[in-house]
This record gives sequence, structure tokens and C-alpha cells, in this order.
Amino acid sequence: MKIFLRIAAIAAITILLALSSLYAASQWRLAQHYDVPLASLRIAPSTTLVAEGERRAHMFGCTGCHHEAGNVLFKAPGVGRLVAPNLTRMAPLYSDAELVRLIRHGVKRDGTSAIAMPAAAFSGLSDEDIAAIISWLRTQPRVADAEPARTSWGPIGWFAVATGRVPFSAERARNIAPPLQRPRATPAKQGEYLVQSICSDCHKLDEENDNGWGMHTPPLRMMGQAYSLTDFHTLMRTGKAMGDREVGTMSKVARSDLSHMTDKEIDAIHAYLNAAEGSDRVAAAPLSASNGR
Repeated sequence: MKIFLRIAAIAAITILLALSSLYAASQWRLAQHYDVPLASLRIAPSTTLVAEGERRAHMFGCTGCHHEAGNVLFKAPGVGRLVAPNLTRMAPLYSDAELVRLIRHGVKRDGTSAIAMPAAAFSGLSDEDIAAIISWLRTQPRVADAEPARTSWGPIGWFAVATGRVPFSAERARNIAPPLQRPRATPAKQGEYLVQSICSDCHKLDEENDNGWGMHTPPLRMMGQAYSLTDFHTLMRTGKAMGDREVGTMSKVARSDLSHMTDKEIDAIHAYLNAAEGSDRVAAAPLSASNGR
């Protein structure tokens, strides 16, 4: 009996030490700081941009992830819960330059990394787009959190964080020079910009994508080329795929977010996806993703 109790005690201590080590390693990762300097926009946010900013906040997925007052993006027993915080509470805590850094680089006000913020997609977001979104954010009255304010992790989550299996946005951001305005040279160039900024967080261009949160998405170019322009508009506006089909997350995202695109923006994405392969190609920088949209 004493031997059994001794073995049980040793096992309990071993498990406790392992969990303590995992927790410590995960907390060290979560507290890591990223040295990204603040930068001002070349187009200042203003009241004239508010209406357009609301539209762009929808089409780029800000409201799709954060909802009106925060949203749980992922939760699982033992893993934890990933919360997109309430923007009406968080945005007033940030200066404009800090919001720009958070959006483009995934770095929070305290210098740590956001998790699942699509910085890889947003690194090249133009000053005009971000200025419009910030203009709209500044007009939003504060509302109570719909969800607990903080992301939390369980033991499996500690392991995932400690071993790099959780997408730290600051580590996925691209080191590029963002444009002042969107490219307007050709519809395909406009479409390339929109695909990178809107679609690349969930889709890869020519491969199936596993985003690591249980979602698999088809190659974007192949999907775009399978649709006529009319059918593509229907998918973007209503979420209905060919044959009047619902297509899971894509249908929900189309109705809540993508339906806010203009006809010209939808035309541009279709033009890019149907351009000669390699002629107008999204750069091969990380086109995998994070947020489960």
C-alpha cells in the first residue's frame, strides 16, 4: 500500500511539474514583446470618412470577427477560448498610430502580440482604408462586453502556445511598404490587393488551406475560375454557391461581410482570379490563417 501511495505521489508531482512548466513557457511566449515602431497615416482619419469606414470595416472582416461588442472565435475543453475583444471598449484606449500598428503588424498597445489578428493579410492595407476604418471606430459609443474580455487557455492551450502552434499575429505580419491608396491601374491589380487583404486570411491561392483551427478551404483561384461573373456576384452577395448551395463559413462571411463590397470590387476580384496564371499573382508571403472566418 505504501509503495502504491509513493508511486501515486511521484506521478502527481511529475504531472504538476509538467503543467507548471507548460504554463510558465506559455506565459513567457504570451509576454514576449515585439519592437515595431509606431507610424502615422498619410491620410488623416476624419468625419467625412465615417460612412465609408463602416462599409470597409465590414468588408475587411473587422465586424465579422469582433461583432458589436466582442466575440468568441474559438473554444474547446482543455484548450481554452479565443476572444476577439469589444472594439467599442478597446479602440478608445489606442492612439491612431497604435491602431495602425495593431492592424498591420499584430502588435498590441503593450508591445505583445495579438492572436489570430490577420496581420499577414492586413500588412499591405492602404492608408486610405485604415484611415476610413479608424474614422468609423472613433464614432462608436461604448457598449458592455458581450463576452468575457480576455482570451484564456487550458493545459492543452498552454502546450499549443508554448510550442508555437497558436498563430501569433506579430510573427506572421509581412515586412512591406503599404500603399497610400489602393492600386487602381487595372481591375486585376485592384483584385490582387483585395484578395490579399480580404481573402488570404482563410484561403491560399493555389492550394487547399488548413488554418489550424479545424477549417479547410479550397484553392481560391480554382474556385474563382469555376464561377461566371454573375454566379460570383451571387456568392459574394447572398452566400449561395452554384446550385443554390450553402457552403458553411463562406456563406456566413459573404452575407455578413463580403456583401458590403461594391460591384466593382467584386468584379476586380473575379478579374484577378481569372487572369492568366502568374500574370497578376499574390505574393507568396504567408497566405494562411488565423481567425476561422
